[in-house]
Amino acid sequence: MKILFTDNIQEDTTFVMVTDLHYFKKTKRTIIDLRSKGNWQKDIVLITIDFTLNNNFKDFYNIIEVKFNQIDKSELLNKIGKNGFSNSDKREITKLNQWEKLHVFDDYFMKWKRVVFLDAGLRVLDDVKYLLELDYKNKILAPKDGRYNDYNLFESQLCYDNQDIIEKVKTDFGENIFNEHFFLNCIWIYDTNILRLCDKNQMITAMNTYTLCRTNEMGVMNLLLRFKYNLWEAFPVKTSSYKFLFDWCELNNPNTNWKDYCLIKYPVTISFDDC
Repeated sequence: MKILFTDNIQEDTTFVMVTDLHYFKKTKRTIIDLRSKGNWQKDIVLITIDFTLNNNFKDFYNIIEVKFNQIDKSELLNKIGKNGFSNSDKREITKLNQWEKLHVFDDYFMKWKRVVFLDAGLRVLDDVKYLLELDYKNKILAPKDGRYNDYNLFESQLCYDNQDIIEKVKTDFGENIFNEHFFLNCIWIYDTNILRLCDKNQMITAMNTYTLCRTNEMGVMNLLLRFKYNLWEAFPVKTSSYKFLFDWCELNNPNTNWKDYCLIKYPVTISFDDC
């Protein structure tokens, strides 16, 4: 389906993060990275869940704080059951705030042409210009999960306890999706024009319909953005500067350290604990 462009969006790009109070310390680290190593001086939106941002921090780092009503998860939990999935780490009942990341697809973000989402704690280690040079028009960009092998397929993201829901997924999306690759959602970039095709409300409906996603919102995002609307394009491995654009950890690439990357989710070669 073709997505039509609009010319009335006032701003170009915003970076966005979502945090509750528990993860705010990690979020601060990402914001500091973004303003310093990332050289990003324009808009940062922070969606706060269960607290209000300190005014001094908000003013010092020039943060736009946004609040949404928390997503109602009662129907989801009722369908999942109190014991959770049989093949999961139980995040479907213990990490419910992960679903709040769906707010990043709220119509509020139509104020910008491009949204760049970063997980709390993700390290920004080089200029974000290497992210922003990617073609984002009419798509969502995100890293491929299991970049180093062909065995990490979407079937691994689902619970098979309820065969009726499995059959519904097959009917609605096709059986082939079980053997397809999928994207990580600790970082993504999207053209806000895709919100005219798929927005937060659709994702919340899918959350309550396809109650079998072991990784919460990541499964639903893939079902719609990847499989229903075919909007996903994988991040390139390296940038125009020949650095790795993103990786989960440096251990995926022997003999590298943080200086070889633009962004890392869980770095092991950089720490300030001994300073």
